[in-house]
Amino acid sequence: ETEKALHMYLQTTGKNRRTINLCALFARYGWLSFLAVWAISCAKPIQHDENMAAKRAVEFARVVLIDKNLERGYELLSDSGKRHVPLDKFKQTILSMNARGYPSRVTATEYEPMAGEKAIYIFLRAQNGDEQMQYRITLEGTAATDYKVLKIDQGAGFPTLSNQKRK
Repeated sequence: ETEKALHMYLQTTGKNRRTINLCALFARYGWLSFLAVWAISCAKPIQHDENMAAKRAVEFARVVLIDKNLERGYELLSDSGKRHVPLDKFKQTILSMNARGYPSRVTATEYEPMAGEKAIYIFLRAQNGDEQMQYRITLEGTAATDYKVLKIDQGAGFPTLSNQKRK
């Protein structure tokens, strides 16, 4: 009744029409905001298993970097990785990444979960004689679903995206 009275009052005066209509909308649909906040607060945190992720990253690196089996390495990519990078581009990227030589040893050194994502970075140190190289493997998945490689990067150092980077 109050809303009808306010609506009639607005029709006759025309003042503050937008303000009152917004208030009516919030009153009518405010429960949706409450429901959204409740759903977010009840969401389970993503659980990662850094040891499993590191194992998958090292397996991938051994196949691609040490064994140089690029077709098999491509098979180890996640569906998303394959969707974004065709096989020929994957081969070209790995070859150009290792133009100075491939490593003979690969070790996982650190990890960093992506905040709020079902993904984790695994940082690798690779060696070829005295030369050291650094790689970052991005894996999709969780402790419950296992991990698949999304992509590989090479660099001297990678920026930390959060305070979650650990050894």
